[in-house]
Amino acid sequence: MSSSATEQAEVDALIAQLSSRDYDKTSQTYTNASGDASIMASERKRVQIRRNSGSNSNTQLVGSPTDVHGHLLQKNAKISKKYNRKSRQGKGRGLAKKGGGGGGYTWGVPGSELLEEYNEELDDEDLADLQYNEAKAKLVAKSSPSSLETKFTKLELIETMDKNVKPLIDEYFVNGDANDVAQSLRKFDLKQHGGELIVYIVTRALEKSNVHKELISRLLHDLNGVILRSNDYSNGFNSLLESLYDLALDNPECSTDIGKFIARSIADKCIDNTDGKYFAQYKGNVKCSKMQAALDKAETLISMGDFYFLNNVWNAQSSGFRPVRELADRMNIIIHEYYDSGDADETIRCLKELNVPHFFHEFVYELMDFCLEKNTERAQQLTINLLEKLTKTVVITYDQLKTGMLRLFDDIEDIHLDVPNVYEQLQTLLKQLEDKKILNHDITSNAPQKGRKRVTKKSNIQHQCDSFNQDEQFKKNFY
Repeated sequence: MSSSATEQAEVDALIAQLSSRDYDKTSQTYTNASGDASIMASERKRVQIRRNSGSNSNTQLVGSPTDVHGHLLQKNAKISKKYNRKSRQGKGRGLAKKGGGGGGYTWGVPGSELLEEYNEELDDEDLADLQYNEAKAKLVAKSSPSSLETKFTKLELIETMDKNVKPLIDEYFVNGDANDVAQSLRKFDLKQHGGELIVYIVTRALEKSNVHKELISRLLHDLNGVILRSNDYSNGFNSLLESLYDLALDNPECSTDIGKFIARSIADKCIDNTDGKYFAQYKGNVKCSKMQAALDKAETLISMGDFYFLNNVWNAQSSGFRPVRELADRMNIIIHEYYDSGDADETIRCLKELNVPHFFHEFVYELMDFCLEKNTERAQQLTINLLEKLTKTVVITYDQLKTGMLRLFDDIEDIHLDVPNVYEQLQTLLKQLEDKKILNHDITSNAPQKGRKRVTKKSNIQHQCDSFNQDEQFKKNFY
């Protein structure tokens, strides 16, 4: 009995020992499996965060190609922070926003692209730009304080002239009153900046037409001795000559224009050119082709010796500030040249240069008068063609055309003294103009008709003769 009990106890102990070994193995296996799962989950999370954030430029991406040493290839080894649109804070799904940009933590803090950490990877062009900017910064840092101060002074002076001088010049372009400009400029302290004043107003004129350039040439003459001195003209034009490359960007013909301004100033005694000393100072010292072209133009105009020609150097003699008689004479010259050449385009160009659209009714009057006096078929055709082109291009407005025609109708009796068949010519010409729709019926209906002699009764004639005879008899008796 005791032996059987002992055997039973040994069997139970053996079963318990075997059971404990199986539990330990199972527990160890479960612990290892649980640890591996935790590690794998942590690794997946870490890789996912790195994928999304892009914060670590050395993070290895899944599926990235490697070389023989097991390293990532260079092109995939780094992720640029500057151009990465994904979150840098580990937030979000790691996707770009709808529409392609914007949102918090997407592009970084404003100005972060200038930090060194975002310039880690630069290609050749970016590196060259960076080196250029650094070199430029060093050059600016080495610049003398005096040169920087001079630049700031020039900028302040330009701003002052834009504020004070520009309105005066704009008003002068309208009224042509140089005395008013001189009186207004006295209010400003420009004695030390005469050269800069010349540069400013001449630059303003370069952007305008020849009429405005003519006005500026007169203004420079009128300001001589009042606001400007002789050295101001030399300094001002020297600055203009040195800046011709910049001026040529907006005004390709600026070299010729500056040369004309210099020649006109010499002719007006604003610049002293005794024995050619003004041009002598530039001999051998000119390295700019545009500057040389301007000086050559000025010297050529001066060498002609005809200062009266220089007064018309801008071909703006007959402008809105010239007498009416001069305008009419200039228009007559244009009409005669057109009759000789038949070039309507050149005639229109010359007419535009007069810059007096409010006075073009005089041109219509003179053109019609010239046509009636010529009394030829060619003159009529040239007149019709020119008027048709002028009206279609709106160089002459319908009001100016109507005014010129009505003036002609008023003077038709005086023209009739020189041209006996003027009424017949006028009717033929008006009919052709109306057929081409150059004139409307409201103008042609006002055309004068040839007058008719009144039929006088014989009794009235006899009565007038008797009265005359009685007067003669009375005079004989009285004397």
